Amino acid sequence: MPSHDVRTSNGTAQMNLNALKSVKHGIGSLFLICLYSASAAGQSVPVGLGSYSTSLPPGGVGPRNFNGADATPKVSAAFDQPVQTNDFWSSLIYPFFGSSYSNILYAHPLNFKAVSSGLEIGYTTDHLYAADDFLYPYAAQLTIGVAGLSAVQTLTHHYGDWTVTALWEDGPISMEATLGHGLPWAFFRITGGNAVVASAQTPVIWYNQNEVLGITISGKHYGVFAPTGSTWSGTSTFQSTLDGKDYLSVALLPDTSPATLELFRSHAYAFVTDSRIEWQYDESSSRLTNTYTYETVLRDSFATNVNQTLTALYRHQWLNTDSPLLNHTYHSPRGTMKLLEGNSFTTELQFSGILPALPDQGNYNRTVLLNHVQDVAGETLSVEPTYENGKAMARFAHLAQIADQLGATAERDHFLDEVKVRLEDLFTVGGSQEYSYDENWDVLTGYPSGFGADDQINDHHFHASYAIMSAATIAQFDSAWASPSQWGGMVNLLIKDCDNWDRSDTEFPFLRTFDAYAGHSWAAGHGDFAEGNNQESSSESMNFASAVVLWGEITNQPEIRDLGIFLHANEASAVDHYWFDVDNEVFPQDYPHTAIGMVWGGKGVHSTWFGAEPEFIHGINMLPVTSGSLYLGRNPAYVLDNYAEVVSERNGEPTVWQDILWEYLALSDPDLAVTLYHADIDYEPFDGESRAHTYHWLYNLKKMGQVETAIAADIPTYSVFRDPAGHLTYVAFNAGSQERMVTFSDGFSLLVGPHQTAAFSTSPVDPDSPVALLLPSRTSGKAPLTVLFTGSNSFDPNDSPLSHAWDFGDGDTAQAPDVEHVFTET
Repeated sequence: MPSHDVRTSNGTAQMNLNALKSVKHGIGSLFLICLYSASAAGQSVPVGLGSYSTSLPPGGVGPRNFNGADATPKVSAAFDQPVQTNDFWSSLIYPFFGSSYSNILYAHPLNFKAVSSGLEIGYTTDHLYAADDFLYPYAAQLTIGVAGLSAVQTLTHHYGDWTVTALWEDGPISMEATLGHGLPWAFFRITGGNAVVASAQTPVIWYNQNEVLGITISGKHYGVFAPTGSTWSGTSTFQSTLDGKDYLSVALLPDTSPATLELFRSHAYAFVTDSRIEWQYDESSSRLTNTYTYETVLRDSFATNVNQTLTALYRHQWLNTDSPLLNHTYHSPRGTMKLLEGNSFTTELQFSGILPALPDQGNYNRTVLLNHVQDVAGETLSVEPTYENGKAMARFAHLAQIADQLGATAERDHFLDEVKVRLEDLFTVGGSQEYSYDENWDVLTGYPSGFGADDQINDHHFHASYAIMSAATIAQFDSAWASPSQWGGMVNLLIKDCDNWDRSDTEFPFLRTFDAYAGHSWAAGHGDFAEGNNQESSSESMNFASAVVLWGEITNQPEIRDLGIFLHANEASAVDHYWFDVDNEVFPQDYPHTAIGMVWGGKGVHSTWFGAEPEFIHGINMLPVTSGSLYLGRNPAYVLDNYAEVVSERNGEPTVWQDILWEYLALSDPDLAVTLYHADIDYEPFDGESRAHTYHWLYNLKKMGQVETAIAADIPTYSVFRDPAGHLTYVAFNAGSQERMVTFSDGFSLLVGPHQTAAFSTSPVDPDSPVALLLPSRTSGKAPLTVLFTGSNSFDPNDSPLSHAWDFGDGDTAQAPDVEHVFTET
């Protein structure tokens, strides 16, 4: 099954030329001759010191159908693009459960389903509940087709960045339909018969003049637009000769007013033929600009027709655009969508920065922290499937950062060496692990695989995120290892497989997993479900984005860095609205939960693929906790609400994944998180976490405070924190080889040495002051109330001996580190 996030076509004898071209572009023409000979053998393609295979390893499988048969992309004879998967329309190209047409395509605001007679169109405004999930069930109001059409299959004919064109063929009869995210339209080209518009229920015909038909079905309003000079006949099933032409469009109308009908009629002939996203990162302001553009062709040049479309923006878009919006809206499972007139619009987002690790600012006991590091330093990394191996490698990578801060170079180098061994094994054909490229699906898969990454193209960005993050950590300490001539080329290929940024490289589709219009990634390769595609762990998707930012910045590849910034800034916004609903505007008003575990095309799910525990449902969108997770702290009040729901659903504090939830809580209330940590000190760490990292994280935030979102910097690797007293901590990492003056948007400047992290706090607190950690066994109750006060966790940063003095407010005092006191008054 896709998105099993607890993690927590066979190769042929010849490699395609696109793969050859891509790898050549990645590592230079130096390798052209050896690449050619390797690809001809269909075995191993060198990439620097690494390699990938063009055939499956022993026991490996590629994309398959539900019945276990090898799957083939369902495309037309004219299709000439890289095979795209992990999209809202992927069931059209990858029929996992065997449909010759498609499953439901949740484009929003319209939903579609391909059938033998044409394209069903539906719009759902009302939700219903199934257990803890809210659903917007699909219901078709129309089917658009051609008289006599009974196609045996529907094929993928062409796609844009968020649009797709499907093809039906039945002898001399054919139909093309173009649909996409945001479009209240579907555009059709037909041959071989009359256009047919079949109503699912008896329609109300409120307009039928010449080429324009206005009908309402089950309370949903549609406009049907044929070429000038056409007419429509019928009362429930309508037909038109299209005046001998071959096109028509259908629009979902916000209302039935004459002005609205004319607005849509004037735009109805601007047929969308392509869609394209572009992004621009301004380093000086840390602002990201997204530009969304439609290509259109004006099919009918009647005087008042315009060659511009109408499109509906999701919440994360219309909140962040200055483009003028019309006074028309639609409803969707992602909340209100607002209509815009034009072929292009922009959104602007603040990029909040990514650090390789939190700085060494915590008021932790350094001896305790070092002991936690050394407790793991004897471990080694074994061979596991890509997801499990990735988590294990990233755990070591994060420990290497902490060891480096402590000056524990032997431990740091052990962690880095272990990660190198595993990555080099994974990046080399013929060992216990390897990557294999499938030219039928244009996909690169790691083996041993799992969670459907191999046979369903699921979760590639989840798996790769940990490997890329680990590689970025190595690059920070060993730039030669990360060079294209060694192992860096393989890391770049992992990124391209998930989210290719280079349109000229046709070895992989552009942005496979990331949906540029929806603002987030999809996890299922085929998306062949009645509720559409889905993504469970938004935080692992964000881990991919964070890793890409760091890899690109540390290896001086700004195109890759900017890809990561594009992914991170957009998905952080989408997560706030669609997984967390921080504004209380997306989930149904009577929905009782603060968060959902999975976003689907047609529903929101308060559950997971792997378990119903509240820690899983909430925690799957928090893990892994890294310095790329600070976006989760942008709404501290929401963090408290989300954590409180875990406690409410558990009927007590978390009993699993405690460290993940404490680290999340610390983004709002680090003092409480530290208290809970010490109250459950014998907890079982999450399998991708370590005691050292949790301790380091909690005490850093206890010292620095919450994330400060109002201050940016002129470097992508930065963060700012504000403690309860209002004091700021500025942090920046300089990946360059020369020292750099980093300027923050409030005017503060920080000089950062080459390959260094620097931090400065405005707090006047003496860093040598003792750290008091006080934990009461109870905080309320009826008198007489016995409370155990624990102070023995307190420490002095310089290991000086401590004395303790307790004053209980009732005249009693004590001097022991831990003391029990009985309160006799309420």
